[in-house]
Amino acid sequence: MTSRRRTPVLVGAVLAATMVAGVATAASAADVDQWCKRIENGLFCAPLVTPPPDFCGTKKISVALADGFADNPWRQQTTAAGINEASRCPNVISWTHTDGQGNTQKAISDLEGLAARGINAIVVFPDAGPAMLPAIRDAYKQGSVVVPYRAQVGGKAGVDYSVFVGTDFANDGVVWGQWMAKALHGKGSVAYLGGPAGTSESTEKSKGLMQAYAADPGMKWIGMKPFEVTNWDPSLIEKTLNALIAKYSEIDGVVSDLSVPNVIAGPFQRTNRPVPLFAGEDANGWGCLWQKLHKENSNSTFQFLSTSAEQWNIRLAIEWAIADAAGGKVDQPLVITDTKGIKHVAAGPGDTIVKNFVVDNSLAGQVYCSSELPSSAGNATSLTIAQVLGSLKGGL
Repeated sequence: MTSRRRTPVLVGAVLAATMVAGVATAASAADVDQWCKRIENGLFCAPLVTPPPDFCGTKKISVALADGFADNPWRQQTTAAGINEASRCPNVISWTHTDGQGNTQKAISDLEGLAARGINAIVVFPDAGPAMLPAIRDAYKQGSVVVPYRAQVGGKAGVDYSVFVGTDFANDGVVWGQWMAKALHGKGSVAYLGGPAGTSESTEKSKGLMQAYAADPGMKWIGMKPFEVTNWDPSLIEKTLNALIAKYSEIDGVVSDLSVPNVIAGPFQRTNRPVPLFAGEDANGWGCLWQKLHKENSNSTFQFLSTSAEQWNIRLAIEWAIADAAGGKVDQPLVITDTKGIKHVAAGPGDTIVKNFVVDNSLAGQVYCSSELPSSAGNATSLTIAQVLGSLKGGL
């Protein structure tokens, strides 16, 4: 990885909650206070420790998150996790968050603006995929450290951007598919609801599912291949499920990237269809729905498996961006704590690709349901319950 650092070009102070710019003369807790405590009165700030983590380095830097889309619960919790991780470093003197609003041209313009301002470290969620590469490359060539994460953009680290931080999406598909096949005893009709058309995340998960089903010829794929397009939009997820229910007399299982249980369960209950098996990303509503249905009917057939929704993936991207801009080292494992206090190692020292872990498995008696959290909240974010609730208010 090539280090590309520059002095912040920051003038004055922007008082908006998520965009603070200023020139600091020393890296101290006061610098963190200046930007982090203006966001929800410091709710997301991490306690500072001495010495700081090695990834922090020593150079004073500005940090930004360039989101292709920011307005859903997953992105809100992710943004809070990013703020929390960046606030661990007293030498980070500002934080900026942009929202592309699902518009590729706006996302490109946002990134161009961050680079023009001289933001030192920029983490990019490139929802538009390779269409974002030219803007990412331009920002990198201008001197910003640029770390795209989760969505593939093509290009090459050290040439087009600093480093890519990703996740083993195919492994999620394998884990979901193997559980589904085992739960259905190798025979059943299953649909997969993914994200936007062509997204590398759902494409890779789909390949993992197909790999898992290959050993069980009785597993029948229903719906579109490689996945039903939902844009990770709850209203479109419900519309897609309604269409599948109308088309298929039997649906034994559903795999879904974005797990919104109150929406997912509704279409089946309204049509008096049994709630099928589900597998997907963790959300508090999964376990609460399971508890509700099994309390109402001890013979309920609803079972589910979840892997972490990985709102924490941004933590590793933030660490790499800060380390490259400030002269630090990513030399510690990424350890995630869930709401039961269980710790999960998601990445080893120096890793750029994380590996997911199972959160819920109702067939094994492993179910998460916090009465303090809404359905959309994740149960494995390394955020406190107060921080999760604060993030879901929006405005980050």
